[in-house]
Amino acid sequence: MILGIVAASVVGLLVLSYLGNRGSASSGSSSDAFPAATYQLTVPKTLLGDGYELVKDESAETNDEAEQGDYGDGPDARYTRGILATYAGAGTDAQNGFVVGGTFGQFKNPDGERTLLLRSMRDADGMSEPNPPKTITPEGSDINLECTVLLSEDEGATSTLPVCAWGDENTAAYVTFFDAGDIAQDSESVDLDAVAQDVQKIRDEVRRPLG
Repeated sequence: MILGIVAASVVGLLVLSYLGNRGSASSGSSSDAFPAATYQLTVPKTLLGDGYELVKDESAETNDEAEQGDYGDGPDARYTRGILATYAGAGTDAQNGFVVGGTFGQFKNPDGERTLLLRSMRDADGMSEPNPPKTITPEGSDINLECTVLLSEDEGATSTLPVCAWGDENTAAYVTFFDAGDIAQDSESVDLDAVAQDVQKIRDEVRRPLG
């Protein structure tokens, strides 16, 4: 059930982020040169030290939908492709998991891409945000993460979903966590600093050099 709630909430976000690349929410300058393409996003079979296994990879379907809708490149983004994947914990952690979604290409305004991803999720049907997002720089990181706790309402049930997003010159993505054993945890009790540390580790594993 939780996997279904999460997937329904986030499956369209990549398309919405593509739309944002057309410039309405960007603060970058279209006259600036695009950064070199040196990194991509991948979908490994396992993440977080093999503690989480790939359950579903919807990257191909998401890219097809974006292409059919003529979404994608814009003044501040080009050669964009996306990933969307769900992971569940191995062994005794099988009730826990996360969704990774994002784009890779060449981005003039990485912070804008990060903001668009969270805005798309925040504006999705059934979503609410009880507290303002936090900017967190995990230990050892070279970028800032934007983190928040979202509440998803679905058929009378409320799910608490911690999420962090990042943006750099080649990649922009979010990671949304869920815990089937504690789906309605108090949003105030979520340790976003700990979430950010995990997202940083996931970023290190999914963001790989091209070639």
